[in-house]
Amino acid sequence: MTGTPPRRPDAHAPKVDRVPRRAPAPVQRAASGVARAGHGLRGLWVDARSGQRPLLVVLVVSIILGVVMLSGPFERYADGRTRVEAMRVTAAALDEENARLERRAEHLSDPAELERLAREEQGMIRPGEVPYTLVPPEVDRPVISAPRGSETDQLTAPWYARAWDTVRGWF
Repeated sequence: MTGTPPRRPDAHAPKVDRVPRRAPAPVQRAASGVARAGHGLRGLWVDARSGQRPLLVVLVVSIILGVVMLSGPFERYADGRTRVEAMRVTAAALDEENARLERRAEHLSDPAELERLAREEQGMIRPGEVPYTLVPPEVDRPVISAPRGSETDQLTAPWYARAWDTVRGWF
């Protein structure tokens, strides 16, 4: 190994303290803000995991998870209540209709009522009875339009005669 030996600091040389150069104050503030921003999220995470904050983080996460998980069942529950109310209204209407039909069935079980309905609505008679019908008298009706005879003559005429009549009517 030939060559020059490594340099040693000279024991007799005066010591010079080197002071690092500093940037102007606005640049230093901007640099510290950038450094804090990069470490800010990590610092928040570290702070949240230490001390009393883990309980707070767990509480917030569990509340958010509970809201997300329970929103679907709650919506189905609310829809089910709406459907139940609609079905109650429908059931009440059907109960009223059933009561009306039962009264009608009891009314129709009466033989006198059945005979009355058969005579009025069906025109039925008992054996030996003579049916008759009253026909209302003919009423003179007012004439609203001209007699149809003139129109039928025009409709039976050939097309060229009707066209000629139309053209003659213009002059």
